[in-house]
Amino acid sequence: MTDSIPELDTTSPFKTYHGNGWKRLIWRFCDWRGFSAERRQRLRKRYARKIKGPFDVSYKKMKFRLYPAENYCDRVIFGRKKLPENREHKALRPHIKPGMVFVDIGANVGSYSIFVGTRAKGDVTLFGLEPHPRTFQKLVYNLQANNLPIEHIINCGAGPERGERDLWSDGGSNIGHTSMLKAGTANPKISVAVPVAPLAELLSEHGITKIDLLKIDIEGFEDRALAPFLTGASPAMLPKHILIETSHQDLWKEDLLKILQSKAYWKIFETKENQLWARA
Repeated sequence: MTDSIPELDTTSPFKTYHGNGWKRLIWRFCDWRGFSAERRQRLRKRYARKIKGPFDVSYKKMKFRLYPAENYCDRVIFGRKKLPENREHKALRPHIKPGMVFVDIGANVGSYSIFVGTRAKGDVTLFGLEPHPRTFQKLVYNLQANNLPIEHIINCGAGPERGERDLWSDGGSNIGHTSMLKAGTANPKISVAVPVAPLAELLSEHGITKIDLLKIDIEGFEDRALAPFLTGASPAMLPKHILIETSHQDLWKEDLLKILQSKAYWKIFETKENQLWARA
């Protein structure tokens, strides 16, 4: 374990670690959006990264055990008191219903799965893929802290075929930002071999027969993971809504947006990083 990464605690009860006070203020100051990205990085390196966590934080009836020194999602929740991609969460809210099936590809620490699960009042099927072994452990802990089901949460990535692939990250300050493509992460320093399998096979193995909402955010590997599923799925298996990260579409080999259009999807929401598509 590097000096900047604390040991994980996935066994002690939630609320073991106090998550407020001056430590949170330091992270909030160092990550203030009024500073340039370069200045935020310098401030975090000098002051905030010494405050590693974990911290147990409740936010709008959601519970997270956070390690802000090593994950962007964690430091947004911890320092800014909001979910990362907050506009996207608001756009999804009208489509969250009890009894729904939510597929989360690139689930990270669970900000989307926990949002959907708690807003669906716990009456939800969550199918989540997170290939990074350390992030996967945090994801499972966070889901359990929110009394959400984990039987379909898998330490695996989605890809065109079964096997193993190198998963790249910076190794420390943002191990939540990982990619199967070396060019998909900003500072690829280390890699870990992770299992990968076709999405259709994984869904079938877990008895998933419909998808109400699918979110995918895997840093430029979206086409390899999703295109085979979309082109081969029956109409009944096509998700009603798809939230897809498009900020790395220059790394795609296939145009996923054209595939979505060919399957009768239309775009209903967009930010710089993501698009929400709906199907008739």
